[in-house]
Amino acid sequence: MLVGMRRTLAALVMLVALGTASPAGAEEAPRVRGVLFFSPQCGHCHVVIDEHLPAVFDAFGGEPGLFYDLSGAPVAFYLLTNGTVELLLVDIDRPDGWRLYEASTAALGVPDGMRGVPRMVVGTEFFVGSVDIPRALPGLVESGLSAGGIAWPEIPGIDAALAAVPTPEGAEPDGDDPVPTTEAAATTTTAAAAAEEPPPTPPGPFEDLATVDGLVGLPEGAPPQTVGEKFRNDPVGNTVAVVVLAGMLASLAAVVVLGRRGRLGGGPDWVVPILALAGILVAFYLAYVETSDSVAVCGPVGDCNAVQQSKFALLFGVIPVGVVGLAGYAVVVGAWLGVVLGSGVWRHRARVALAAGSVVGVGFSIYLTFLEPFVIGATCMWCIASALIVTGLLWVTAGPGLEAWRRLRRG
Repeated sequence: MLVGMRRTLAALVMLVALGTASPAGAEEAPRVRGVLFFSPQCGHCHVVIDEHLPAVFDAFGGEPGLFYDLSGAPVAFYLLTNGTVELLLVDIDRPDGWRLYEASTAALGVPDGMRGVPRMVVGTEFFVGSVDIPRALPGLVESGLSAGGIAWPEIPGIDAALAAVPTPEGAEPDGDDPVPTTEAAATTTTAAAAAEEPPPTPPGPFEDLATVDGLVGLPEGAPPQTVGEKFRNDPVGNTVAVVVLAGMLASLAAVVVLGRRGRLGGGPDWVVPILALAGILVAFYLAYVETSDSVAVCGPVGDCNAVQQSKFALLFGVIPVGVVGLAGYAVVVGAWLGVVLGSGVWRHRARVALAAGSVVGVGFSIYLTFLEPFVIGATCMWCIASALIVTGLLWVTAGPGLEAWRRLRRG
């Protein structure tokens, strides 16, 4: 009888074990994994992270957990995951984040004209800007889940980036285990756990992301990039910006010195509309990029998308700089018409206005050009072209404008 009881107990234990264990060969739920490169200074990054990502997570799996290193070291990598969609957010303002960004550029063969943020990489595809990413991401997630999931993109260095994101016990960044439901020291928030009496709702991951400049990236104690690090982000383009900046400063100083000595000349009036038309075309294109969230067409030098998608592309945070440029060149054209069509005192006043507008334009361009290499860390060749145009206008109009001013003073 004792032997029979032992056999019965053994059978019961085996049945319980078979009932509670996962079936052999059970497949893990499909997951879609991607990488989002961003900059805390990028207005378009704000749009993607703050407005569009929450909807994607809600549609596929629910609210995600946010994981990053809270040790106090500079943070370059963040993981957003709900067990279905996993996104590695990479801050390119950090040296480690910039290196991964450059590695993705080389690995994916990103053309120079699309070197900007936000950049989303899913599988072998990439998208840039706050228009293309929201347009493409939901469909990519849906098709990826239907196909059994999408692995992390094959970017050199991505394994080290994932390893730099600590997660609570039982949740690895590579997605081998379910998304956690308990908070740990390495997180600021997790996906809400189902419970009979849920605790008070903590701040969501997207509120936690809004820490500095309304976006991720600079936990307390993490130093920003130095000026040297920013300059090295785009060394060729930033060198060009420094040369143009020095040229504008020298031109402004030369105009003052030569004007005081009475040796400042000028150019023919017909040059003004040609330069103004070139400036209008450049400003119109920049205004279009800034107001339509489009990706700018860039040349082989510089990173105009990084500049156009920074907060400095908006004057006072509201007015696109391209629109300001259009208004400035419109003033130039209006003053030139006053010179051509006016006479007497009004013609002198128009020349003074034309010269004054050129001086203001050069001063504004000096400010913007300084920001590119030393604050933004990237240079826009469209902006450099506008700076050269307005400097040309200065040399053409300053001499006649100064002479007109002297005549007005003499009555």
